[in-house]
Amino acid sequence: MSIKKMIILLGITISVMFGLLFAASYAWYAYSNAETAVEGRTISEKPTVIFAQTDRIIASQNMPIANTDRYNYATKNSFAITLGENLKKYESAIEISLIGIRMSEELKSQNYKYELLENGLTVAEGDFSTIGTASSLKLIPMTILKHEQDNVTYNYDLYIWLNDDGTNQNELMNKSFSAKINVNSAVKKQG
Repeated sequence: MSIKKMIILLGITISVMFGLLFAASYAWYAYSNAETAVEGRTISEKPTVIFAQTDRIIASQNMPIANTDRYNYATKNSFAITLGENLKKYESAIEISLIGIRMSEELKSQNYKYELLENGLTVAEGDFSTIGTASSLKLIPMTILKHEQDNVTYNYDLYIWLNDDGTNQNELMNKSFSAKINVNSAVKKQG
């Protein structure tokens, strides 16, 4: 190949690369400065979630507990969701779920139970008998939180326990359970 052909080929290659670079830069500029025709505004405010201990649940010493004693001896995680001053003109909704569930097969029974309290009242309860191979469980679907005033706090307590059914439950004791409490929120302008 002659030097003249190589210079022409190099010039074409450099021109094409420069053109691609220019097109990509313009596309990014146009994308980042694009405006939408939809009226509305995205806000970054959201309800504040504060866990008393941690958002992780780890239970490895499962012992049978009578239903009446669950509030004293069950694995408990407490957290609070606060709707602050910045959300007074917005409608707020939350969804609470357990994600990343890892549990012994033996605990996937009607005797391994959960209960979620909101300000002392039961809002979700059930057992893990139907979880199968799923690694998540929705405790509360997306639900609108009612607040007529500013700085409203909702207090939650999640209890997980092995229910004592009066039979021999040795095969269920000392099995492991772990999960993470996940709180998703959505905010929308009222009216």
